[in-house]
Amino acid sequence: MNKGIVRLYTGDGKGKTTMALGLALRVAGEGRRVFIGQFIKDDPKGDIAALRKAIPGVVTAQFGCGTGCIQGREPDKLDKECAEKGLARARQALKSAGFGLVVLDEITIPMYFGLVTVEEVRELISLKTPGTELVFTGRYASEELKALCDMVTVVESEKMPKHVPEL
Repeated sequence: MNKGIVRLYTGDGKGKTTMALGLALRVAGEGRRVFIGQFIKDDPKGDIAALRKAIPGVVTAQFGCGTGCIQGREPDKLDKECAEKGLARARQALKSAGFGLVVLDEITIPMYFGLVTVEEVRELISLKTPGTELVFTGRYASEELKALCDMVTVVESEKMPKHVPEL
């Protein structure tokens, strides 16, 4: 039986979420359900909107607070509440055994700012049922997080324009 691996897509380059969404498409195409929980983000871009409309079996949720990314300011009570909501929903998805893939997009950002602990992530991994793959994405992944994962991909950008348009 496929025990399902734990993946991490991290680094300063662009494409971490895109990689996770590509995996989500593959899993959904195999007829398995997918949960995508986005930490920090609260504005469904074209990719999430398309998934919601077009692909049955893909469940999405966003746990941003409407205040933008934490970077450049101190996290506040609302940021902590949003991170806690995301953790609670992730626990629920992992315990359900109904998902072939659980993506926790940008979870490394609230980890970096101390809103989500390595112990909480370790708990999430322990809740994963056999056959479920778990993906974490985001910059600033700690060595502790990397050690918990079966597969770590570091995304680097060798060359980028000064402004990268959102597609």
